[in-house]
Amino acid sequence: MKKAIALLLMAVTPLAFSAQLDISRTNLRANTPGSDNTAAYMLVENLTKEDVRIVGAESDVSEFTELHSHKMDGDRMIMRHEKYIDVDAGESVRFAPNGYHVMLIGLKKRIKHGEQATITLKYDDGTSQDFKFDVIDPRKVAE
Repeated sequence: MKKAIALLLMAVTPLAFSAQLDISRTNLRANTPGSDNTAAYMLVENLTKEDVRIVGAESDVSEFTELHSHKMDGDRMIMRHEKYIDVDAGESVRFAPNGYHVMLIGLKKRIKHGEQATITLKYDDGTSQDFKFDVIDPRKVAE
């Protein structure tokens, strides 16, 4: 009986895990004095055969962490909170200035160049994944 249960668990267990994303080029802007918000950028690659939907984020350095985008509205650039961001199977999504980014709101302390922070991405299947972000001088964030 124990062997049958073990075999059943081995067959079912892979279904319980999310198709994880590969994250690279992670950087987080150091906040300037007087500012308690900042943004994080990355390259998100889905190397699997399944689409992945990112539905949220959280961080150890901020009170609130949200998925955001910048979109042109006529001649104005507007920042918008996104409920989710899809990363299709075999595709990548770049989080960069003037596009998608992770917004960190209500920083708990000043974060400085050379430090690291953790951001957790949350997926629509209830799983999550932690990533380390290097804090960099905001003047060195590439477009």
